[in-house]
Amino acid sequence: MTHIISFINFKGGVGKTTTLVQVAETLSAINKYRVLVLDLDPQTNATIALIGEERWQQADEDKQTLAHLFLDKLDGTNNFDLEKALIVGVSNLKTRKIDLIPSSIQLVEAQDRMHEVAIKSSFTMSPMEIVKMELSGLFSNYDFILIDCPPNLGFITQNGLEVSHYYVTPVIPDVMSTYGIPQIIQRIEKYARTRKIPVKSLGVVVTKFNSSSTLHKSVVKMLPRQLAGYYTMAGASPALIFKTTIPQANRYSEVMDYTAQQISYKDKWGTGNSGSHALHYYPWALTQEILSRLEGEADE
Repeated sequence: MTHIISFINFKGGVGKTTTLVQVAETLSAINKYRVLVLDLDPQTNATIALIGEERWQQADEDKQTLAHLFLDKLDGTNNFDLEKALIVGVSNLKTRKIDLIPSSIQLVEAQDRMHEVAIKSSFTMSPMEIVKMELSGLFSNYDFILIDCPPNLGFITQNGLEVSHYYVTPVIPDVMSTYGIPQIIQRIEKYARTRKIPVKSLGVVVTKFNSSSTLHKSVVKMLPRQLAGYYTMAGASPALIFKTTIPQANRYSEVMDYTAQQISYKDKWGTGNSGSHALHYYPWALTQEILSRLEGEADE
């Protein structure tokens, strides 16, 4: 079975993309799964982390990004070619088990114009179903599809949710970053009910955790109880906070640079300690939790 998971938070700077890349590389390098990353975020951070800026610029110039998939529908062009846009064997880990369809800053333009899709297609196409219509035939080739969503619930994000089984919400344990969690849950649950799609929360993952911060420790302690209330208010199935917290570490930022030469998974994500574990332990532990939750969902 292919598992499709969107990573989403309406606030930027919470480690969303880094967490997605960590999970993608763990699934491929450690668990030996075949992974496809769909980068729907116009910031293109996942794309650049997985293929580097030079290769991304070439894809953008060749009009082989997800932005061009949408722009084709808006402009009546046929630039996007799935076979050309699909970049095989990405990541400087050289796992050869991660593929990518890249992003582009031009997704901003596409997002602003997505309301035109229905009219321009004579109402034969919905603006939130383009990914589903054009890419879903590819999905069965993979064990996991991970989708990096923009920090909003516009049409581009909706395209990701339309094909997703679950969404994961990375969050920094501070007041500003956790403030928007109820809105995320409520709006996605309302959207899912309205659209009659099965997507639901797989959980919230704490990122950039500072173990010396009294505030961070306090928020992490209170968050499980708060989350239970948020899911209840939204009429949603409850999803627990992940036990694994991703620590604040310069290493995680540094290795998002594709040009950095890496030897192994452990060397890339860090052999230095944070708390009682090496840095590479935390992405691995989070991924194993995700796999465990998916197994639990399958048993229900």
